[in-house]
Amino acid sequence: MKVKQAKAVRSSIVRDSLDTFGTNAFGSILSLVAAFMVLNRVNPQIKGLYNTVQLWGGGFSSILSLSINSAVIYFVSRYKIQNTQGAIKKLTFWISGAIVLISASVVLVLHGSSIFMETPAPYLLAIVIYGTSSFVLNICIAVLRGENKFRSYNMIVLIQRILVTALAVAVFLRPSAATWVWATIAISLAMILLALYSIKRWSGPMPQPAPEDDLPVATGSIMKYSLKAHVSNIMTYLNTNFGSYIVQGSYGGGNFGVYSTAVTMMQQVWILPDAVSQVIMSRIASMREQSDKLKLTLVSSKIVTYITAFSALLLVWVADVFVPKIFPMYVGALAPLKYLIVGSIFISYAKVLNNSISAYGRPELNIIPTALGIVANILSSVLLIPIMGINGVAMATSISLSTQGLTSIIIFCVFTKTPFYRLIVPSGEEVSMVRGIFKR
Repeated sequence: MKVKQAKAVRSSIVRDSLDTFGTNAFGSILSLVAAFMVLNRVNPQIKGLYNTVQLWGGGFSSILSLSINSAVIYFVSRYKIQNTQGAIKKLTFWISGAIVLISASVVLVLHGSSIFMETPAPYLLAIVIYGTSSFVLNICIAVLRGENKFRSYNMIVLIQRILVTALAVAVFLRPSAATWVWATIAISLAMILLALYSIKRWSGPMPQPAPEDDLPVATGSIMKYSLKAHVSNIMTYLNTNFGSYIVQGSYGGGNFGVYSTAVTMMQQVWILPDAVSQVIMSRIASMREQSDKLKLTLVSSKIVTYITAFSALLLVWVADVFVPKIFPMYVGALAPLKYLIVGSIFISYAKVLNNSISAYGRPELNIIPTALGIVANILSSVLLIPIMGINGVAMATSISLSTQGLTSIIIFCVFTKTPFYRLIVPSGEEVSMVRGIFKR
């Protein structure tokens, strides 16, 4: 009986991982189509305004959200929605209000400074709305992931990408930063409504928690978990985007538009790591046997890293061939991309291992690799930016991501008492399992 259950769990994990990967991959293709149109027509200054709203709005959402979405996934997957919905509603309301007040205060204080010198007032308002809507959408998405409703999750992601691509067509026909920004916000609001509908809808009986977990979850319990995760998550966000803030503040909107293109290209190799880490966290959180948790993490991390390394090398080659011919205004993104791509490979380990450790109920352990990554980023930036300029920003980011990925491996091996080689070399059982998956 246990063997059949294990096979069923593996089958659902593979199915959801492949579905999520397929959705993200197709979304990436749509993003490429959108980029093909936008980058050929839109001036870097216009793109810089759009990226400014994204960067600061997303930053406020990430920093002020207290990583409630991570806690929502863990608690919903373990205690189920019927025991968590009251606490989730309260926290979402109060944190949304805090994001509005704090982000509005910050942009008002910085209005007219060198940071927002090239940013008109309507875009500062857009930053506040973008950050708040992003937070609410992330909470809704976290509930769907905690409920293992990956079909609904993937549908929302796909619809959002299709609408964003349609928006890119509109921007191509009539370049306008205002249209681009406000329509993006409207899409996020529409996705919130669709996510809420998906949360309410059940096609079968509602899953029940284990008897020992069938009790209401207090807001304090969610906050305690989320604050542990938040320290690591916020440092990860700052570490990943530290270079973007430097370029946006020191090199102007045009250069920021070019550099952000390199970052966007680098992030495409994270499609598989993101898909797998999204799926396994809720599965691991609901597992009872430690050996099952470890087995799932090991095989996931290896497959993800092998494919990510190949994809990264392929991306650099494709970019070298096509960007100068198709996107000549953004050819300056190629040099930073070559530095960024190395770190993008190592961070794929951290994406899977950090989510696994969080699913074990120990998100605070992820603070160590992230903190070391930030230290590496700051030191590298001080040494490299005066010598290499924007390329130094990219290289410092790559060094920090590599540091974070390698340290995550060490932390995971110590925490789970797993020999290092098991994260690199596949076992005979894992090879047989993967072979069986592809045979089906």
